[in-house]
Amino acid sequence: MAAISKAGCNLGTCHGNATGKGGFKLSLRGQDPDLDFKALARDASGRRVDVFAPERSLILVKGANQIAHEGGKKLDPKNWEYQVLRNWIAAGLPRDDSTAPKVTKLTVTPTELVLDEPQDKVQITVHATFADGTQRDITDRAIYEPLQNGLVDVSKSGLVKRLQFGEPGVLVRFLNQSVPVGLTFVKANPAFVWSKPRRDNYIDSHVFNKLKTLRMNPSAVCSDEVFIRRAWLDLCGMIPPADEARAFEADTHRDKRARLIDRLMVRPEFADYWTLKWSDVLKVESRTLDKTGVQAFHDWIRDGITRNRPINEMVRAMLASRGSTYHEPETNFYRANRT
Repeated sequence: MAAISKAGCNLGTCHGNATGKGGFKLSLRGQDPDLDFKALARDASGRRVDVFAPERSLILVKGANQIAHEGGKKLDPKNWEYQVLRNWIAAGLPRDDSTAPKVTKLTVTPTELVLDEPQDKVQITVHATFADGTQRDITDRAIYEPLQNGLVDVSKSGLVKRLQFGEPGVLVRFLNQSVPVGLTFVKANPAFVWSKPRRDNYIDSHVFNKLKTLRMNPSAVCSDEVFIRRAWLDLCGMIPPADEARAFEADTHRDKRARLIDRLMVRPEFADYWTLKWSDVLKVESRTLDKTGVQAFHDWIRDGITRNRPINEMVRAMLASRGSTYHEPETNFYRANRT
C-alpha cells in the first residue's frame, strides 16, 4: 500500500473517493487493506492484475498512462512504486499482513521551523520505527501533503519550497502513521525592534510570542471608548448603552477592563448571543430538526453557556448521547449533522 499511496491513487480526488473512479474504488489513504486487496486482486474477475505477464497488468499499464487514464501518469516504470507493484504481482499477489513488521512511529525532522528571508526551502526527512525495533529512512517513500494551497511546493522527496510568506503546514504520512509539520516563512524586516508590550495573562504570552516570531509588534492599547464598544460587540453582540459607556470612561480603577468583561459574561445577552453562534455551528435549524427538537437543543446549549460548562464536556455529552431528541436534547447533534 505504500506504493499505491505514494502514487496518489487512494486520495479522495482519485480512487479513494467514496464512490471510486471509473469503477475502481480503493479505501481512502489505504485505511482498509482488506478492501484494497480485493479491489486490486479479486474485483472485476481479477482483470486488474496478470501474474503471468505482470507488465501487462491493467493497474500498471493504466497507472503508467500506456493506455488512456483519466488521472494521467501516476507510475513510472523506472521508479520504486512501479517496481514494488510489479514484483508483488509477479510473486502471485501474496498477503503478508501477519508477518510484515508494523510501523509504530514516524520520526520527522523538522516538525516546527521558522525560516527568515532569504531562506526559502527546507528538506523534510522521515524515519520509520517498526514493531520489531528496526528503523529505516523512508524520506523517499513518505507522502507529503501541503495543508494550504499556494503557500509552498513540496516535492515527492520532501523538499519544501516557499511560494509565499506565511505559515504553511505539511502532513507527512506513511502507511498508518502521520505527523504534521509546521513551518513559518518570515519576510525580512531588518528594522524590526520588539516593543516589549506588557503581558497581562497567559494568552498574551502566546500571542506576543507568535507576533515576535513573525517580526510584528502588537497594536497600541486602544482607548476606553474603543475598548467598551469592542467588548460589548464581541461578547454580547450589541453596542453598549450610553450610560454604561460614560460610567466606564469615568472609572479610574486600573482593573476596570477586566471587571467589565466579567460583568458582561454573566449578562443574559452574553448567553443569548453565544447560544446563537453555537446554534449556527451545530445546525440548530428547522431544515434539519423539527420545532420541538430545535427548542430542546437550543435550550440545552444556552444552559451550558449560562452555567459556564466547559466546551470539552459539552462535546463529550453530544458524542456520547443516545435516546429521545426531545428528552435528551444533546442527541439532536446526530440528527442535525447526519450524512
